[in-house]
Amino acid sequence: PNPAVRLGVVSASGGKVKWLAVPGEARREEGSAPDDSYYIPRFGWVRPGLAWVQVLNRAQNQLDLYFVDAESGKARRVLRESSKTWVDVNSDFRVLKSGDRFLWGSDRDGHYHLYLYSFDKANPLGGEARLERQLTRGDFDFFQTEGVDEEAGVVYVTANAGDARQRQLYSVKLDGSDWRRISEGEGSHSAEFAPDARHYIAGFSALLTPPRLQVCAPAGACFPLWEPKDVSAYGLIEPQFVNFRADDGTELQGMLLLPPDATPAHKAPLILNPYGGPQAQTARNAWGGPNFLFDEILAKEGFAILIVDNRGMGQRGKRFAEAIFHNFGETELKDQLAALHQALERFPQLDGSRLGWWGWSYGGYMTLYALTHSDLFQAGVSVAPVTDWRNYDSIYTERYMGLPKDNEGGYKKSSPVWSAARLQGRLLIIHGTGDDNVHFQNTVQMADALIAAGKQFDLMFYPGKTHSIAGKVARTHLYHLIERHFEQALMEKR
Repeated sequence: PNPAVRLGVVSASGGKVKWLAVPGEARREEGSAPDDSYYIPRFGWVRPGLAWVQVLNRAQNQLDLYFVDAESGKARRVLRESSKTWVDVNSDFRVLKSGDRFLWGSDRDGHYHLYLYSFDKANPLGGEARLERQLTRGDFDFFQTEGVDEEAGVVYVTANAGDARQRQLYSVKLDGSDWRRISEGEGSHSAEFAPDARHYIAGFSALLTPPRLQVCAPAGACFPLWEPKDVSAYGLIEPQFVNFRADDGTELQGMLLLPPDATPAHKAPLILNPYGGPQAQTARNAWGGPNFLFDEILAKEGFAILIVDNRGMGQRGKRFAEAIFHNFGETELKDQLAALHQALERFPQLDGSRLGWWGWSYGGYMTLYALTHSDLFQAGVSVAPVTDWRNYDSIYTERYMGLPKDNEGGYKKSSPVWSAARLQGRLLIIHGTGDDNVHFQNTVQMADALIAAGKQFDLMFYPGKTHSIAGKVARTHLYHLIERHFEQALMEKR
């Protein structure tokens, strides 16, 4: 087994570490070839003396759940998830108090849902776990288990049933019956339950409602715990939800923020501000925080803002997410351009001759990809971008792009460094020199490629700042810089 990834147990009073037989020796016992490339992303206790361990292969298309006897070290695989693309790490393993059943999340039916399994309590290593039933089902995604009231036989979960832009709290019985919505109010709800699941801290926000907290009982009243400040005095413009179609007919959900004075006779320049990357969802009925407030400022300055969730992003099912498998950039841009053309047709207030694009992190990558693969945009701002996926977190990247040695063409094709000579529009790149997520070297390599290609661009770095470029002074400076960039490129000399 790989000596770099080992799992051991030791008595709370001290003593010698006992190394558990996961996954190498356990796979040999199963008759499988040992694999030295794997992750152990989650582990814990089923009960005293019996551990559980999740093992994910490096390709991340096979996730195994093991039970391990801590005394003997013997392991038994009790469940396997596999996929032709990738399997997301499971954070919804929960052993019930009965000691012979557990909850498990899976997207095996095309959406992420919750399942109930049972096992032999007296001999947990005696065989595989048995699927009892699927607890949630339908054309929606379950997010996570929030609480379990075993006396009442009820599980509480958050999901986006009925509207992918919302998150609501639901309950379902352990026998699979009585699916019902608990939360009230259109928007995004969260819940943190007490151990007995009789009370919970309820979080809520919506487009124009900052986050609030309450203490609630599932079948009773809620009491305020923390209320946000009233934002009505700021005169915020409410974004409108919009839907478009990708070239294969897939619905693309988005939000459009229009300046108050935009008319067909007085058109507004349009800035696209997508994130674009896996697992994320930005077109939501939820409070958007600082970037949303910055978009509000831009709108009051006369800019329209369009945010669209392209295929490859999250919370819309497995098929929607898998569209970018082994090929970052192409599908995302195709969907954004499809939404853009439909928006220009539908809203005569938008000026198709004055287009901008800005984004952060994956959105920063998308800015560079768009300006090197399209000639539609007059200006772009790329904040903390990945410029070559070989530079980024291998666990994240290999999940979607595969191993570099197996997809060399895909890695090169996806990198805007290799398309720097095709840059169109006025580009500003921004990065913190202390970025511990998307390392500053990404921007250095992009700058070098642009210089070699003879392309002019603007560059701003924030000394010592990490990925979020946090802090009032730095953020204020950054937002003013972006605002000025678009004003000069899309507003002046008009």
